[in-house]
Amino acid sequence: MIGQNLKLALSEVIASDVFPVLSLYLDVNPANPNNTPKAFVLRAAEAMRNAGLEKEYVAAVSDRLSKHFAITEGRSLVIFAGEDLDELFDHNYLQTRLPLLERTDGALAHWGEPFVAPLLYVLDQRERYAVVYVSEDRVSVFEAFLGQIAEVSDHERMVDTDTWQPYRHARRSPGIGAGVAARGGADVDRFTDRMREASARLYRSLLPELEKALEAEDVDKIILSGSSSALSAFQEAMSDGLRRQVVRELPPPANPDASAHEWLPLVKDLIDEVEAERELELLDRVRETGVWGVQETLTLLQEHRLRTVIVPWVVDKLVFRAESGRVAVTAAEANVLAPDEPVSEVALLAVLPELAKRSGAVIEFTDGEAERRLIEEFGGMAGLKHA
Repeated sequence: MIGQNLKLALSEVIASDVFPVLSLYLDVNPANPNNTPKAFVLRAAEAMRNAGLEKEYVAAVSDRLSKHFAITEGRSLVIFAGEDLDELFDHNYLQTRLPLLERTDGALAHWGEPFVAPLLYVLDQRERYAVVYVSEDRVSVFEAFLGQIAEVSDHERMVDTDTWQPYRHARRSPGIGAGVAARGGADVDRFTDRMREASARLYRSLLPELEKALEAEDVDKIILSGSSSALSAFQEAMSDGLRRQVVRELPPPANPDASAHEWLPLVKDLIDEVEAERELELLDRVRETGVWGVQETLTLLQEHRLRTVIVPWVVDKLVFRAESGRVAVTAAEANVLAPDEPVSEVALLAVLPELAKRSGAVIEFTDGEAERRLIEEFGGMAGLKHA
C-alpha cells in the first residue's frame, strides 16, 4: 500500500523517547525554478531560526540538507530530527504538495513534540484510486495515491495452447485487429463467441479476489481502462458495491505493458477532475443541509455533531486553544469555554486533525474553484452533520 512505510515511520517517531524533535516540512518540487538546493536549504534555515533553534543546530541540519538532499526525489520533503542528529534524522519524500507549505514560503519548522498531524491527515483522509486495465485476456490493477502509482496485481487468462494459439497469433499479426482471427467465415464467429465466454469466465472468477484486494488497499474509487467490449463484460460481472466505486473510464493506453510509472500521466488529470467535482458537490450539500463559518463549524465539530469538515487548501487561520484542548475563534470565547485555563494562539491546521480524530469526522480540503467558493460563500470553513 502506497504510504504504508511512511505511516510506520511516523508511528516510530511518535513512539520514540527522543524529545524534543525538529519537524521540518519543505517544498522541494524540482519543477519549481525557485527550488534550487541552495534556495530550499536557506528557507529551511530561516524556518528553523524562526522556531527558536540555536545557530549551531541550524547549521548542522543545513549541512546535512546540502550534502544529502541536493538531488530531490519528490515534491515535498519531511524531516524529523532530534537534538543529536546521529540518534534521530528521518526523512521522507512525498510526490504531492502539502497545504501547510502554501503560506510559509515553502518551509515550516516546529520544535518540541513531533508535528505529524498534517502528514497523518494526508495519509488517512485522501482518497485512494484503483486503475483497472481490462482486455479480453488480461486484467491489471494499479493503485494511485498521493501522486504515486504502483501495480497491485496483473492477471492473464491461462488457456490450452493448442486451442488459443491461433488467437494469440492473430492478436500479434500486423494490420489485424485485436481479437479477430486471420481468417473468415463461421469459424471466426464461433471462435469469437468462445473467446468472449472465456473472458467472461475470467472476470467472474477473478472479481471476488480483486474485490478483496481493493478492500485491503482501502481503495475508494475505481477508474476503468480498456476496450468498450471488454469493459462492458467486466462491469456486468462486477458486484453492485464495486460498480458504485467506478467514477470514470479511460481509453486504453497505446502500450498496455507499460510500467506503473508510465500510467500516472494518463490518470493524474482524470483524478484531479474527479476530486474537483466531488469538492463542488460537497459544497452543494452544505448549502442544502450543512453549516458554515469558522465559529459554527468548530463548535459543532467539538460537540461531535459533524461527520465531515470542509476547509480551504490553504488554512492560515489562527485560533485559540485552552490548556484542556478546547478551541475557539477568539481568546474571550476560549476563556468562556474553559474558565481559569491558560489560552494560547495556535494555527488552525495544527489542531484541526486532532479535533477531527476525537470526533470521528473526516477532513476535506478544497482546491481551485471549490476553495474559492468555500471562502467567498461559506466563510472559509463548513461541515456536514451526522445523518
